[in-house]
Amino acid sequence: MDTADWNDTRGPGNLRVDYVLPTKTLEIQGSGVFWPRKDDPLAGLVAAGKSGSSDHRIVWVDVTNSSF
Repeated sequence: MDTADWNDTRGPGNLRVDYVLPTKTLEIQGSGVFWPRKDDPLAGLVAAGKSGSSDHRIVWVDVTNSSF
């Protein structure tokens, strides 16, 4: 999934540039990229330009430690 949203006209557009790389001792339970719809109340957190915090999206992974 894409994790960054750059200008499509002058720039490269959407790319996968952010990763989570867990160690193999962790068991993956779920994962995703926070890419809210424009009408989502949290969409402003990742809005384009100066109004948002970043043009990158939050990448998350839920893990458990399988060595316990």
